[in-house]
Amino acid sequence: MEIDKKELKKTSRKFRQMASRVLNAHYTEINSVIKMFIEYIEDTPIINEYIQSIFVEYPNLQEQIKQVSESYGDLVLPTGDTPEQEITYVYQILKYISENTSVQTSALGWGYTSSKKFQDMVKEFGIRVVLPFVNGIDDYLSDIATDMGYDEESKFMINVSGGQAQVNISNDNSTLNATQNIQVNPSEIASLIAELKDNIENELSNSQNIKNILLSQAQLIANEAADEKPKKEVLKTAINTIQDLLKTVPFAVTAVESSRKLYELIAPLLS
Repeated sequence: MEIDKKELKKTSRKFRQMASRVLNAHYTEINSVIKMFIEYIEDTPIINEYIQSIFVEYPNLQEQIKQVSESYGDLVLPTGDTPEQEITYVYQILKYISENTSVQTSALGWGYTSSKKFQDMVKEFGIRVVLPFVNGIDDYLSDIATDMGYDEESKFMINVSGGQAQVNISNDNSTLNATQNIQVNPSEIASLIAELKDNIENELSNSQNIKNILLSQAQLIANEAADEKPKKEVLKTAINTIQDLLKTVPFAVTAVESSRKLYELIAPLLS
């Protein structure tokens, strides 16, 4: 498939938005939201082709879902033994739910919580089952963006095989300069860090410890980037810490997007 970096960013943003709807869905609407999520995935080649390239059939899925649904919280669904297997297994679970409206998604999440409230069950299903799938796809898209480098306009050909994406400049583009003149604008970094901090404050009000760490790392990046000779290891550790911590917070959608933009902006300082 052909795609440029701008289109990839839009795809990644849309994917996170759709995933957020699943993670925040009310228990009465979770199945319909999952259906929309699956339809988006299957209509998005760069995501769907990756999933199909690592596809391993979930053994006895229908029977597994029936047993877990009837276990009153004693059982949970197996989601694979490797990151790739987890992605394809969870995809099949979600697809089954999308095609079978009688499935009680809350019952599938009961085994992850002592609460008997349907909303708590659905929330735990999202955190324990859906979120690892979302993070796995998000990491895959981020790796492709990294392989594309800094070029925003050129079309790239993405070939997926066995879960590995090979990124090549499209034949429509005759050359791609190996060396590019990358400039880092301090005011853009400051503005983006301010945006990131605002999003962290808004989305992590109930996670004070994580919020404080994230804010301190964001400020560390601000201070280091303003230095005449910023230390790339300090910047790299700080941005990696931010991105890794945000993956543990399922509702931090805008903060994740801000951290992604910040990473791309400071990337020239990391090389």
